[in-house]
Parts: sequence; C-alpha cells; structure tokens
Amino acid sequence: MNDRSPMGALVRATTTLSHPGLVRIVSEIDDNGPLQRHLLSQTLTGLSRQQLRHATAAGRALGLLRTRTHGGNPTLVLTPAGTELADVYDTAARWARTHHYPCDVSDFVTRVQATLTLLGTAGDEAPHAPQAALASWVRDHAAALGHPLAGMSPDEMELAA
Repeated sequence: MNDRSPMGALVRATTTLSHPGLVRIVSEIDDNGPLQRHLLSQTLTGLSRQQLRHATAAGRALGLLRTRTHGGNPTLVLTPAGTELADVYDTAARWARTHHYPCDVSDFVTRVQATLTLLGTAGDEAPHAPQAALASWVRDHAAALGHPLAGMSPDEMELAA
C-alpha cells in the first residue's frame, strides 16, 4: 500500500487517533467538561507523565484541545474538532461493545483502539457506522492530521475507509 494513498493516510490517522492518552483525555473532557491541567495525573490514572505530555501535545497539535483559564486555573477544553472526535470514539466503542469486539470484557479505550485499528486494515469489510464516523471526521479535519485527504470527495473517503 502506498503511504500517500487514501488508505495509507487513513491508516496513519487511525494510528494517531488511537493513542490511549488521547482517547482518555478527549473522552474525559467530553464526558465531564474542562479538565484542570494540574489534575491530569489524578484524573487519568494509569498514564505516566510522559504519556500525558504526549497526549496533550498531540491533542493541541491536532487542534483537538486548547487551554483556557477557568477560576484562575489552566484547564484543557475540547475544540469543535475534539468534540466531533469524541463522537467518533463513542461510535467506535458502541459498535465494539455491541459486537463484543475485541472481546466481551474490553474497556472503553481498548474498544476504541481495536475498532480504529480494524478500520485502518479491514477495507471493504470495515463496520459501517464507525467507518462512516471516522471517514467524515478525517475528511473534515485532514489538514490537522497533515494528510492529503483534505478536499477529497465523500465517495473517495468511503473508498479510503
């Protein structure tokens, strides 16, 4: 597969968007609102400081997160792209839970990661709802990902997914 092909770009997107720290931060803020930066390690237990730094840096670089001050404290909030990605994560996790993928007792992050990986490798066999959600998000936000998918038609994105 050519790495510059739509499918290659989609695989890169699924790899980038399935980072466990990014999934957790985006989902946490989507579920519970702004997240104080100094409480990241207490809120997102199980992630090292390095993983949290990587996830927040990636979230900012991808245009998913921004920092604002709330009550005098710096907080992380979702941008519109981050809110839309949270919807993609929810769609992926819902499909995975319904289909017991990758197994019956998977947690949210594992379900999202496994489904995104499946979308990046399954081609025509990919599940429709998560595929459509991801294809739409990538089409709308390809520039942030640095992929050549910006400007692709919906039909081309469906072929890529």
